[in-house]
Amino acid sequence: MTRIPITMCHGLSSKGEFPLTEEHLDRLVGVAHELSFRSVNYDQLAAWRTEGVPLPERPIMFDFDHPAKSMREGVQEVLGSYGYSGNLFINTGWMDPDNEGYGVTSMTWEEVGELMELGWHIGAHTVTHPNLSALAVEDPDGEKLRWELVTCDATLSERLGITARDFAFTGTSWSSVAEKLVMERYRFGRLWIVGAHYQADGAEIRYADLVGVAGEDEADGGPPMSARYITADSPPYRLPSMEIQNKLMYSPESFRAYLEGALKKEGS
Repeated sequence: MTRIPITMCHGLSSKGEFPLTEEHLDRLVGVAHELSFRSVNYDQLAAWRTEGVPLPERPIMFDFDHPAKSMREGVQEVLGSYGYSGNLFINTGWMDPDNEGYGVTSMTWEEVGELMELGWHIGAHTVTHPNLSALAVEDPDGEKLRWELVTCDATLSERLGITARDFAFTGTSWSSVAEKLVMERYRFGRLWIVGAHYQADGAEIRYADLVGVAGEDEADGGPPMSARYITADSPPYRLPSMEIQNKLMYSPESFRAYLEGALKKEGS
């Protein structure tokens, strides 16, 4: 069975217990290159899942949430130096040109366009980045979330000339209402793994239970290893992604072990 490793981060940061500098990102991405992985996007993933179009022999997905300035000034330089490109999910409220941080903490729309020209894939990530689990309790009919999705898509269309076809759920939050609305608009919905638990429909549950993966959580504090990869059987609106700036993936050794785990099928 093909297992696709998928990483996620919010751009470069020198803060916190696990700082993600350009140099550290280069160390991690260099491991993927050493192991001969090739980056793929959601168009390729859709063609593989629905039409049987072959993927590269060792596919990997590099996902990013939020249009942080460092995506264009740092992340792209690292990925591009290895011939890779990323998948960026944009919460459009941050990209309002009237915001004080526009073009400073965020990219400009022109810079996002440059990433697209360099092969990056763009997806939707709401406008205001709400907690979807809490929002479902507050607004069970989903009207507020529907506005978030419609407005985000309209802005991406206006600014970039694209129709967003893929969505990243916000934070570690999910709801059945959100999934229903996402299914009406997009091909895929992607989650975010930073530990073994998730917020769903106003409660905390195991991530493994949310995505229907059997087995105990791992000793490293994350869900079962089989829940950490995309496969042909992964629920399309509950795809995983593994946070780089986190103990599960931060060290080059952990990162390598994750990628090598996707290759075990080769010897089976």
